[in-house]
Amino acid sequence: MENQVNRILEVIGALWAEKTKEVYGAGLLTYHIYCDTHNIPDLQCAPIMANILLMFLSSCARSYSGSALTNFAAGLKAWHLLHGFQWEINPDELRAILKGASHLAPLSSKCPLCEPFRVDTLELLHALLDPENPCDAAIFTCIMVVFYSVACLGEFTVQSIKHFNPEKHITQANVLHLHDLGRLPDTASGSEECFITYYEASPSTS
Repeated sequence: MENQVNRILEVIGALWAEKTKEVYGAGLLTYHIYCDTHNIPDLQCAPIMANILLMFLSSCARSYSGSALTNFAAGLKAWHLLHGFQWEINPDELRAILKGASHLAPLSSKCPLCEPFRVDTLELLHALLDPENPCDAAIFTCIMVVFYSVACLGEFTVQSIKHFNPEKHITQANVLHLHDLGRLPDTASGSEECFITYYEASPSTS
């Protein structure tokens, strides 16, 4: 029976990407610390009571960004789903408290907008990199593909070698060489195509 329960948790847990789990985990840790600090009984921590959730998020305002608190709430909801708890939170109240908290977020949590990445930026990078160097050539190729396909770096690259997963990240097998009907390179649409196997957005279930 225990193995079956663990299997259910494993399958449901696969719904979220590892990075999402890390973000949600940070929110859960903050929530448990809040409950312990305020001596909130376990039975009131889960399933969470609406007033406790609102007090928790309110206490975090001015200390965290609005997006961080949104992730905290999403993590708590996912935690309830994973363990079969009822999530009886009024969505309008939650939306209001999150919107208010975003207005109270500290300035240090808000990063200034970056300058747009333009073609002249690519030209500058090209001038600084050595096309005869395999590493430089790979870096510039990656930047070019991401730029012109309007992809996310997180979909095309990995944080480090230890995070590489062939089921999610691009390999040589995902690079297709396109040809026309005469078996010549298809220069009209580009001679190569990369198939991204994993997206940062949630998979569609529709």
